[in-house]
Amino acid sequence: MKDNDNNYEKIKHLVEVDDDILSVFIVESSQIRDLYIAKNAKIDRTYITSIKSIGFDENDKTKREEKGTLYDNKLLGKIKWVVSEYDNLRVLKIMEKDKIVVVLVNSDTQLQHTIDNILGYYYHTDEIPKSLF
Repeated sequence: MKDNDNNYEKIKHLVEVDDDILSVFIVESSQIRDLYIAKNAKIDRTYITSIKSIGFDENDKTKREEKGTLYDNKLLGKIKWVVSEYDNLRVLKIMEKDKIVVVLVNSDTQLQHTIDNILGYYYHTDEIPKSLF
C-alpha cells in the first residue's frame, strides 16, 4: 500500500472517532471513490455528489495548473491543501499528484481543532527528525 493510501486510512479512522468530521473521499479522474461517511452524519452519497461543483474536481485542478495560477507557481511550489468555509460545511481538499483527498467537516467547530488534527494525521511520518546539531 502506498504512503498516500495509508494517509487516507488515517483520516478514515478520524471520521470514525470524531463527530465533527462528516466524510472523507478521494476524487480521481473526476470520479468519487473510497467514500466513507460517518455513522452519525446526516449526509449521503447524493448530498456529496450534489456539492461536487464546489471545486473538488481533479480536472478543475489541471485547468488551473495549465493557466499558471497558484497550483503551478514556480516560486511557491504546488499547493498542498485548501480549506473552504461555508455557512453549513467546511471542506478540506488535500492535493496529491493524481488525486484530491476531500474531507467534509462541520462548520461550527474550531478550525484549529479539526483541520490541524486532520493534517497532522495525514502528513505525520514515523521518521525520527534529523538532529540540527
